[in-house]
Amino acid sequence: MAPFLVDAHLDLAYNALDLGRDLTLPLEALRQIDPHPDTPVVTLPSLREARVGLAFATLFVDPREGGLAAWEEALYAQLALYEAWERRGLVRLLREREDLLAHLRRFPEDGVPGLVLLLEGAHPLRGPEELRPLRERGLRLLSLTWATQNAYAGGNAEPGPLTEEGLALLREMEALGVALDLSHLSEEALFPALAAYGGPVCATHANCRALTPTPRHLSDEALKALAGRGGVLGLVPFNAFLDPGWRRGERLPLAAFLRHKAHAEAILGPRGVGLGTDWDGGFGLEALPQGLDRHRDLWALGDEGFLGGNWLSWLLSWF
Repeated sequence: MAPFLVDAHLDLAYNALDLGRDLTLPLEALRQIDPHPDTPVVTLPSLREARVGLAFATLFVDPREGGLAAWEEALYAQLALYEAWERRGLVRLLREREDLLAHLRRFPEDGVPGLVLLLEGAHPLRGPEELRPLRERGLRLLSLTWATQNAYAGGNAEPGPLTEEGLALLREMEALGVALDLSHLSEEALFPALAAYGGPVCATHANCRALTPTPRHLSDEALKALAGRGGVLGLVPFNAFLDPGWRRGERLPLAAFLRHKAHAEAILGPRGVGLGTDWDGGFGLEALPQGLDRHRDLWALGDEGFLGGNWLSWLLSWF
């Protein structure tokens, strides 16, 4: 059994601030009071219960709502929440390599989840120069888009190229040690981004387009390119991402998820695939495969590498 789970994509602060969920509650307590139609799957105690040692925690602002000023305010409010949780001893923010190494020594004793901060979509940044203050407060990963096209690149829902501003942002990311997350990036922009950026790359939450043929997922060509850069793919246990014929009201068998795992591992190798659940990122319990109710159930899905070792090795290679 792996020493702990690694989940490469969780929208924790967004759920707390935008959806009003108290993630400090036990999961069953939150489910009893949560007003949303999608039953929540994640709280901080549920991560601790499952021995989630590392999670990539997002700073996410919906680009379809508001504008730059509102996005910036929401972004920094989410960052402040993570810092407040850290002061309370609920999480541990991993800003630098020494933080990660210290966390690996402490986690077996205290079980506090370690969070690596990920900016999901660069649209709140007025320009590449606004990356530095976020990096100084701990940001270590960034995806250029979230579905929509912005000043930097096209997304999976609004295709477009990598722009000159996007190239400038990639240069700043490389200089500051911020990794590139390929998730949500349009294929038109993905390959130029890989060519322009020399730092660490991954895809925190995407599945195989060969099995779920939509632009939201990575083509085999993109998976091969990710493998060529030593990157890791975080697979999403979400029914709509597993089977294009899925309809709400049913829960797919775990075999649907394992098909994506097998396909991805055939291209990336067994060390190139892990978990990126994106749980509570717009869907809840009703949309998960059978047998998955919360993070502790993920232990049944794979070996030590898939459950956490692959992501940890990737982080240690550059962090």
